[in-house]
Amino acid sequence: MLLPKIETERFLLRTYTADDLKTLYILITDPDLTRFFPKDYSIKKEEVLASLPRRMEKWRKHGFGQLGVFEKESRNFIGYCGLKYLENTPDVEIYYGFYKDFWGKGIATEAAKAVLRFGFEEVKLERIVGVTNPENIASQKVLLKLGLEQEKEMKRFYNVDAAYFSISRENYKSDGAKYDLSYTEIDD
Repeated sequence: MLLPKIETERFLLRTYTADDLKTLYILITDPDLTRFFPKDYSIKKEEVLASLPRRMEKWRKHGFGQLGVFEKESRNFIGYCGLKYLENTPDVEIYYGFYKDFWGKGIATEAAKAVLRFGFEEVKLERIVGVTNPENIASQKVLLKLGLEQEKEMKRFYNVDAAYFSISRENYKSDGAKYDLSYTEIDD
């Protein structure tokens, strides 16, 4: 199976190794990150640490999934960005999350632009959507910077009313930002 690595101006986006999952667990249980998540959100450490086979199966089955975002110079894990099927729909959602220290620096936008480009140019998706808590203005700004347009009506996802955004491949245009894509082969 071939797994992507994407290099942007400042970051390396790649699939996880087993060692990365401890750090991922710390991020996805951080109260700053999860404050806009559904009230009933919880995840067990054991689930995350054992999730590598499930994550690889999504890549195998769909050709997309979640990528860890790492600083190029330090190789430190700072967040995630990916594509997944939006619950109970045929739509593919772009999503992201970063440690608070990395907010407000254009990082989510840079990583998400690369993932959006991967989705349209490599996976050949026809449409990509984004959903956010209506109070999460920063995330909505990222989606707008990516070129997604907000639909007027709220939709219900993850047991909450959500602001809903979308973009079609036809309306997508790369901004020419650094995007070096390579693949790593792993044994199935």
